[in-house]
Amino acid sequence: MKKNTLLITKNKALWLLCMLCVCRSSQAQDSNEYLKWMQASLPNVPEWTAWQTKTGELPPDFSKLKRSNLLPDPLKFYNGGPVKNMATDWPKRRAEIMQLYAKWETGTMPARPAISKVVPLDESKGNGYSVRNVRVEFGPQGKGSVRVRLVIPDGIAGEKFPVMISPSLAGWASTVIRRRYISAGYAGNDAMDDAAPLKDLYPEYDFATLPRRAWLAGIVIDYLATIPQVDMKHIAINGYSRDGKMATLAAAFDTRIAAVVAGSTGVGGLVPWRFAGERGGGEGIETTTRSFPGWFLPRLRYFSGREDYLPVDGNLLISLIAPRAVLMEWGHTDQVANGWAMEQAYESAQKVYKGLNAPNKLNMISVEGFHGSDNREADMDWLDWQFGRSKKAWTDHLIFPWSFEKWQATTGEKLNPAKLTAYHASAALTESAADWDKKAVGLRSSIAWMMGETPPMYADAGGFPFRRPGVGGAGAPGASEIGKGNIGNPGQLAPDVPAWVIASGGGSYGWRAPEKNEVTSRRIRFNGVTGDLYYPINTPKGKKLPTVVWLHGFHYPLGYMWVYRSDLHPILALAKAGYAVLAYDQTGFGTRWSEAEGFYDHYPRWSQMGKMLEDLHAGVDALEKDSVVDAKNISVYGFSIGGALGLYAAALDNRIAGVVSIAGFTPMREDTPDKGMSGMTRYSHLHGLIPRLGLYAGQAAKLPYDFDDVMALIAPRPVLIVQPRRDRDADPVSIRNAVKRAQKVFDLKNASGKLELQEPDDYGRLTDATQDKAIRWMKTNF
Repeated sequence: MKKNTLLITKNKALWLLCMLCVCRSSQAQDSNEYLKWMQASLPNVPEWTAWQTKTGELPPDFSKLKRSNLLPDPLKFYNGGPVKNMATDWPKRRAEIMQLYAKWETGTMPARPAISKVVPLDESKGNGYSVRNVRVEFGPQGKGSVRVRLVIPDGIAGEKFPVMISPSLAGWASTVIRRRYISAGYAGNDAMDDAAPLKDLYPEYDFATLPRRAWLAGIVIDYLATIPQVDMKHIAINGYSRDGKMATLAAAFDTRIAAVVAGSTGVGGLVPWRFAGERGGGEGIETTTRSFPGWFLPRLRYFSGREDYLPVDGNLLISLIAPRAVLMEWGHTDQVANGWAMEQAYESAQKVYKGLNAPNKLNMISVEGFHGSDNREADMDWLDWQFGRSKKAWTDHLIFPWSFEKWQATTGEKLNPAKLTAYHASAALTESAADWDKKAVGLRSSIAWMMGETPPMYADAGGFPFRRPGVGGAGAPGASEIGKGNIGNPGQLAPDVPAWVIASGGGSYGWRAPEKNEVTSRRIRFNGVTGDLYYPINTPKGKKLPTVVWLHGFHYPLGYMWVYRSDLHPILALAKAGYAVLAYDQTGFGTRWSEAEGFYDHYPRWSQMGKMLEDLHAGVDALEKDSVVDAKNISVYGFSIGGALGLYAAALDNRIAGVVSIAGFTPMREDTPDKGMSGMTRYSHLHGLIPRLGLYAGQAAKLPYDFDDVMALIAPRPVLIVQPRRDRDADPVSIRNAVKRAQKVFDLKNASGKLELQEPDDYGRLTDATQDKAIRWMKTNF
């Protein structure tokens, strides 16, 4: 018996060892395959390639990482356990977040060394202040150094002043001196970077460029501790854009920083990676690690398109600073900031601030303009309040204050479970044409109910076309002309976003030459919406063009103009192919950001998606009357939420000749929270686009329709579904099944070849290759 037991134990151990080897081999195979996909599909980054070749580091085993398109909960440990007691559990959770940041984004850092010497460089006296320039030496053999400039207000003996640290020598001195602050500027930015030598000074640590500059701020604070006039309890730091990322990291690393003013940090700062990239209409992991490969750890690039697996995000970075003060600043049409995403991070991090009894320490300010817009005096007003120098309280004003729970409480809307019928996946969509025609009436009625109660609308008097300066032909202004009157520039009150983007060009916006010089445009108005109609500049007078309505995605910063894409802008790709293109910002996005704030106060039983549909239908009305448009050939071309909108619109409006929906949906009934894709409630709880969908939370099987029904309602008109196989927002298998189910109706309508699914081996983005293939399909089908 003993021998048998021993044999069984040995066999079991051998089996376990074999399984472990198989798992490791499988993981290595998956990692190698993913690396090959990256090398073939993502733009080459020489610095990154050199790092990967030198280290041999493979992508992580994503199967061992948690997946969620929603923000990671700051009050849950990575293993899912809750933070129950803020006094005992939060310090542990904070330490865990710091470790995760070190591993995936910032790198490891040395302990802060003692200052070995302070070398005076010069000192001068100004009107009411003194200026002192020094070099602070530290580290091994004193080989590390940082230049610091202090601008100190004159004061009485023993008087202490709060400090504003800036990552440039000039800093905010011109503002803060008048507010009786010390300005402490140091050489910690692109123009003057004393942190650069740290890489060689501490070779055993892998901290990246921005974290190195943030770490250097700690040396500056050590020096400030030697200055008699410094109030060490009231030290603030500021930064804008990449320097804003740095300032936020510095405050997370060093608890002596009492407050941070973080201006338009973008991703890697306050904007979550998950809500950015092409999905969010802004910079993302791929573009950031390509354009600025040294800012963060090279391994961050492995999460390009797989942000849902990244263990950290912007809301956690803010949480690391709690309960100290943070001011989040962004511009309304700031191509870097993404106000909606920042407000999501704000709401998430507030849970930590409230748990630490400091809800008034996390605040927001938004201003007019593009990237570069700020309000420094208002920033200082906030800092005075936080430091107890002013009693004028600060009020946070959220632009996107949507709450499903508040909406439901206000409207009292609820479902009657007795009247709901469970959906069965095996059930046929239809058995006959007659059966479908009867069912279609009910489906359209269900969709209309879901979109809400449309308020009365006054008939629009029509558009008023006029040429917008700055678009088309040799006369189109270049980037150097920004700010000369006809192109928006950062800080102006009413920026012409399209003109500014077009002038900025193709490096980040997709408006490449020569294509952008081969298109002209004019503005039209419909339903109170201002749109732009683009078409080839050489279009003969009287010629009618097939026309496409471009429907953008979750692009809160710039709406239809999009941002941070090197591929050709969809408008140019379509115009190059001979189409006229109507483009406009959807309600709540881009230049129409302000419409989101009070929408449900005004129309509690309507929906934002319903308003989008109304605008689109009105746009088709205007196009039918336009001299350059073929009224019989008006189609829609949408990406992300625009792809879903296009399907809904065509299902309800037979004038729409066809649909291209790119990364537009995943079947709602199967979009369950456990899949990590955001869940069906992305439309109701997260973005507030279709509140009534939220009534089905937890009982999605009883939804009255899904996207297979929506596609089928468009038959026999052509529909192209483009679903990248690596899209983190969708389930490819569920989409294939939905298309197969809708195909039955297309067959009944004698339109078997009019529904097509294309599945590029890519994540959720719109590349030149994907666009070219879609346009070829359009040319064949409508």
